[in-house]
Amino acid sequence: MTRSLSQIKEDSRNSLAGNYLLYFFVIVLTGLLTMAANQIVSFLAWPFGNAGFFLLTLVNLILDFLVMILAKMLQAGQLFLALNIARFNRVSVGDLFLAFRYDTAKAFRLCAILALVETICMAPFSVSLSNLVYVGAFTINSGKNVPVWSILLLSLCGLAGMIFLEVMVAFPLSQALFLYIDHQELSAGECLSKSRSLMRGHVTEFFLLHLSLAGYFALCVISMGLGLVWVLPYLNVIKANYYMNLTGTYKPY
Repeated sequence: MTRSLSQIKEDSRNSLAGNYLLYFFVIVLTGLLTMAANQIVSFLAWPFGNAGFFLLTLVNLILDFLVMILAKMLQAGQLFLALNIARFNRVSVGDLFLAFRYDTAKAFRLCAILALVETICMAPFSVSLSNLVYVGAFTINSGKNVPVWSILLLSLCGLAGMIFLEVMVAFPLSQALFLYIDHQELSAGECLSKSRSLMRGHVTEFFLLHLSLAGYFALCVISMGLGLVWVLPYLNVIKANYYMNLTGTYKPY
């Protein structure tokens, strides 16, 4: 590491100056595309509503997984935009669709693996939330008295499990999409393997970098997600600068 975390964050703020409006549009466009995909998923799953719980659940899982792959492919585009901003290259909305223009088959394979990893990491929180919904914790006048402490305890346990899996499983693979962008010669598997090599000895540092942004994430929660429009560009450019710091690729390619 040649730059400190504070320097990385400062560099990210400087390179983002003048690019927030473009990134804002990209974030909104990503949200609209993901929402549209979710609506299509709901439509495709609707005929299976009377087919039995198991089949309906299986269909929903498959369709939701496909939507997550789409989200990861759009994330690759967001990271490409972030890299171009960090390197002071020309940027455009078209950067968002990199994974659909460049070696799409490899991008799909890589994003499918990352989507599966993300699904596994989110499982503890998803299960705890599903249990709370099942017992009627969020249903008004359900007739079920669920103690507030049990809701908080189960939610915190699920969140802690998700964070633990993110740090241990997802963080080592966090550079894979950047490697897909920068190294045409690498296969999807090689991107994942090289990411693990790059992150060896840096996982704790990467976690501390995310932890230093906890205040921003809290604001996102308080604003019902609206804060993400500002936080996501900043976070993605920080990730781009962190990747360049790991690899020593500071200059535009």
